[in-house]
Amino acid sequence: MNARIEDARPPRRLGRIIGVAARVLAQGLLLAAGLASTVLGFEWFLDAYDAGGAYRTAPVYGTAAATPGTDCARHETGKVVAKNVDNSGDSTVYTLTIGRETAPGSGYSVSKEFYSDTEVGADVDLTIWHGRVAEVFYRGHRDPIPTTPWLTSLKVGLLVALGSALTAHGLAWSPSGAPTGVAVGVLVLSSFGSLVFAVSQCWFGVTLGIPVFGWVVMTAFATAAALDY
Repeated sequence: MNARIEDARPPRRLGRIIGVAARVLAQGLLLAAGLASTVLGFEWFLDAYDAGGAYRTAPVYGTAAATPGTDCARHETGKVVAKNVDNSGDSTVYTLTIGRETAPGSGYSVSKEFYSDTEVGADVDLTIWHGRVAEVFYRGHRDPIPTTPWLTSLKVGLLVALGSALTAHGLAWSPSGAPTGVAVGVLVLSSFGSLVFAVSQCWFGVTLGIPVFGWVVMTAFATAAALDY
């Protein structure tokens, strides 16, 4: 009887070793997939951020630097045809309706200072980038007119949320749904955050540092929730 028990121990020990190795491998794959998804998400985020301010360093159309195949900025003169102040929301929105040389007039949100210094009928300088007004300039006031990258923000949010969930599952190795639940929160926050930071064109350290810090905190919270489940 003792011999049979002793003979049975090596296979059991081998089975435990194989089980531990499989678990470590699975955790490693989850972590790698989570980090890869997160990095790709932040790369898309930075691409959107760079695209938002690319017109600042782009050559101007018609100059020697504007070589064939290069994205160029174009300068036009516009005329302020209407002014409007909207106090219905949480913050006041100052809008100028500007007529363009090559396109119908549209409304653009500007700063209070820019709004106060312009009058209906004033000529303003416009920077055109990829067919849209990217910046307005008048008497020393320069206001960017950012676009809202809705689709990019959603893709960034999905990838970062997926990365957070996979990373948390890999770290905690728990079958609970806690990381998945927190990933929904990461999706909402990262989508909103990518909109705010990509549009605001803040200093690069802030633009990247705050989202990365937020991802670390949320992933740590998800991991702790899974371990306590």
